[in-house]
Amino acid sequence: MAGNFADAQNEYQQVLKTEPASLDALHGMAAVNLRLGRSSAAEEYYLRAIEADPKDALAHAGLIGLKGKIDPLQAESRLKTMLAAQPDLPYLNFALGNLYAGQNRWEEAQSAYFKAHSGDPEDPDTLFNLAISLDRLNQPKLAQRYYRLALAAADTRPSSIDKALLNTRLRELQ
Repeated sequence: MAGNFADAQNEYQQVLKTEPASLDALHGMAAVNLRLGRSSAAEEYYLRAIEADPKDALAHAGLIGLKGKIDPLQAESRLKTMLAAQPDLPYLNFALGNLYAGQNRWEEAQSAYFKAHSGDPEDPDTLFNLAISLDRLNQPKLAQRYYRLALAAADTRPSSIDKALLNTRLRELQ
């Protein structure tokens, strides 16, 4: 959470030496690698998590997020199938929102981000993506609100938000 990815990676590796199927450590390693821009390494950890637990929705959502650009129709279908079984998982709704956003399907993205937000109201990345979708749908007042919430949440939880860029956008919307 402090952004010290080297230490986090070392700690997760230590856990994986003694517990190679630890879902927490596998998810952690995937997250660290994503933050460091190493998508192929993140994919390997997601695959290991699925091997440890074939029903691991978080790992499936992560993989779909990585592969969704290759086959968006299949990715959408898989996410919707998982959501039918577990509709309240925020990261599945977040992944679906990202898939829609990547296709400029902003109304559907907004809906998916709102569902993700209701399951995890303090997630800065969800708040930020929700704000972007509102911004794209020409709802500047509501977008400003969620941009500000995203900034505040990014002070307490790790996120991939570029705060300088976000502040610039807030100034433009005023």
